[in-house]
Amino acid sequence: MHSRHSSLEDKMRYLLSVFLVITVASVLWLSAAVPQTEESQIEGNLYTNIRLGFSFLFPSGWDVQEADDRDINTLGDSTVVFQARNLDLTLFAFSANLPAPSATTPVIDTGAKWLGIHEEEMEEQNFEVRGNIRPVLYGNFEFYRLNFRSRERRDRIYQTVVVTTINRKIIGFGVRGKSEDDIDEALESIDSIKFFDAEFTAYDAVVQATEPEEVIQLGKKFLDLFPDSDLATFVHKRLAISYQQLNDYENLVFHGEKTIELRPDDPDIRPTLAMAFAEHGENNKAIDYAVEGLRLLEMIEKPTDTPIRRWVVLRNRGVADANYAQGLAYLKKSLGTVGDSTVILNRSIEYLEKAIEADPRFDAAYFRLGYTYTRLDDADKAIENYARTAALDGIAAQLALEQLQTLYEFLKKDPAGIPQFTQEQLAYIDGKTAEKEAQIQLLEEEERMKLQQQLDLQLQPQQPQPPQQQQQQQQQY
Repeated sequence: MHSRHSSLEDKMRYLLSVFLVITVASVLWLSAAVPQTEESQIEGNLYTNIRLGFSFLFPSGWDVQEADDRDINTLGDSTVVFQARNLDLTLFAFSANLPAPSATTPVIDTGAKWLGIHEEEMEEQNFEVRGNIRPVLYGNFEFYRLNFRSRERRDRIYQTVVVTTINRKIIGFGVRGKSEDDIDEALESIDSIKFFDAEFTAYDAVVQATEPEEVIQLGKKFLDLFPDSDLATFVHKRLAISYQQLNDYENLVFHGEKTIELRPDDPDIRPTLAMAFAEHGENNKAIDYAVEGLRLLEMIEKPTDTPIRRWVVLRNRGVADANYAQGLAYLKKSLGTVGDSTVILNRSIEYLEKAIEADPRFDAAYFRLGYTYTRLDDADKAIENYARTAALDGIAAQLALEQLQTLYEFLKKDPAGIPQFTQEQLAYIDGKTAEKEAQIQLLEEEERMKLQQQLDLQLQPQQPQPPQQQQQQQQQY
């Protein structure tokens, strides 16, 4: 979901929910010998359109060309996405958006209606319609077919168009040539057509990616192909986390704020942004985002299909990050304070301790506490928190050990006692972690008992009615 953003916390943690896995039967390889785009792939004679979500085997030996509708008679606002030629035959694939219904626009929800609306356009292009619109099957999918031919007898051109509807889009194929028999033979290739959910397939690729660079590449591709997708908010969130892992502050903020724009009640991204703002000295902004994040985390209810353990862990992570961001923001505010900064430093301690309460193994929070107590001249508390930082052996461990050495020397204490004291603090942290685990196990048990009670009620046989009640019911009839 999200992870820490700090020069001290490059150990990124996040839990990922996989919403849907779509598998495609064919593995597609790019070929440099034929036209390729971000939206399509060709391997041999297998054409796949990634954006529209279909693939088919065009006839072997045909010459694939750049899609161009200038020498093809198209219908409506259709866009040619594939084109191949063989002698005097041209096979092409196209797509068009179905118009939204309105007071002046009839409902167009089938390929037959779409052809009916646009067939007159071919007559305006000096073609005549041959026969009626009729249904045909290709690859077990229903298409609708319409035939045309040029009005001139000499060098007469024939063209056939077949269309179907998928997700409010027209997907169509056409063949143009001088022989109706050759056209029918070319159309047989459409029998190999397969449709898949292009949007979810592209989204799933983003979800399954593990390296931040790969997530960024696939996420940007998804947003290019499906900018209006309902899943765009989740892709923006994944991009924000990936840029966070790469310490790319500007892109983290861009995609994080885009997530909030698309989904204002998202409880996860605000703590992440709050930490980023705090790290970069935008203290007021960090506090505002953290406060709003905590408010949303307090309001949101556990989804029924989410295990209680996962829910508690994610919620604690958000609470820890939001409080850490506030603690760090107030700590940085204190650096610019003229005069006594005790009040601000104590506020920083308050939020950092809340962060540790939510996550007892939050090493960066311990480190910040150590520094804050140093500023307050509380050497014992500073040593305690630096030792806990060192005990967790995170990225700040070496810095914490150096501070411990300095403090021990300042207090004229024997540095040889640092390892033992550090182990004692690790035991303290382990104890707090065990308390958190016990709380989760208790909640899991309560949830299990509640589910068992519900199941018992469902399985409980209905009690027979008393004779007197049965008699009263019979008298009513």
